[in-house]
Amino acid sequence: MSFRAAPGASRVHLAVPKSVGTAVVRNRIRRRIRETLRELARDEALVLAGGEYRLGVSAPLERFSAAELRSMVGELLRDLRRK
Repeated sequence: MSFRAAPGASRVHLAVPKSVGTAVVRNRIRRRIRETLRELARDEALVLAGGEYRLGVSAPLERFSAAELRSMVGELLRDLRRK
């Protein structure tokens, strides 16, 4: 995950290459990550700083439960804030 500060609202870009799987698999990954970000924003009062976030996925996420995915994405965001 990377971050680039910019004025205005925050934007999240998801990069899921074809090597991860078929279009169905890649779209499912995008939906799961977007829902995870919504849950984090709702439950933990996650406030993304204004700018652009890029989250790259390099492997299928089917083996991870929703709780595990939420924990991983939350940890990535916390690491970005520390930098």
